[in-house]
Amino acid sequence: MIGKIIMIIGMLGILLGGAVLGISLLLPLVTDGRTSWDEALIGIIPGAIVLVVSFVIFLGGLIIVLVQRKKKAAAAH
Repeated sequence: MIGKIIMIIGMLGILLGGAVLGISLLLPLVTDGRTSWDEALIGIIPGAIVLVVSFVIFLGGLIIVLVQRKKKAAAAH
């Protein structure tokens, strides 16, 4: 149960980080130069950090879920 909760938090973080990163990367292109790349870095760097940290959290939750399933299958035999 706790592994699934950790996975869900990781997935939500991946979505949030991906959205912030994607929007920040598109800002200079969509605004035709009114937003500079230096200004866009204010969103690019935190978005990338949240994306990476959330991916690690998701992997941790996935490992917990897989270990629990393996223990449950071993106990059933």
